[in-house]
Amino acid sequence: MANKTKRLWIRLSPEEDALFKQKASHYNNVSAMIRDAVRQFNDIGTVRKIEALNEMAALYKKFQQDLAWLGGNFNQAMKRANELAIGGELSQEYYERVIMPQVTHILQFLEKVKDEQHKIITKLIKK
Repeated sequence: MANKTKRLWIRLSPEEDALFKQKASHYNNVSAMIRDAVRQFNDIGTVRKIEALNEMAALYKKFQQDLAWLGGNFNQAMKRANELAIGGELSQEYYERVIMPQVTHILQFLEKVKDEQHKIITKLIKK
């Protein structure tokens, strides 16, 4: 172990002092915790994480816009299918047996995608 002869003086509020002591509870002392934190701190890594978070947020926004666009198109298609079914140009049996199961499947899939996106962005924001 190197001879530690240099001192670093910092001023802390009582709350900060308590936080430092709490965070250092798994270390021999606060100094050891600070040295370890400085060794582990990587400014470039932090910048890259922020950049990745910004890229993910932009991607999330784009997917949300794409899902909204897709939802609009889907609603138009369903409206047309309903019009055809009501007008007798599409049999009720076909509508109920073929179209509605697919609609249910698509809606469940879209909800799953939105949920997964939300989970990812929530994890990224917490870190």
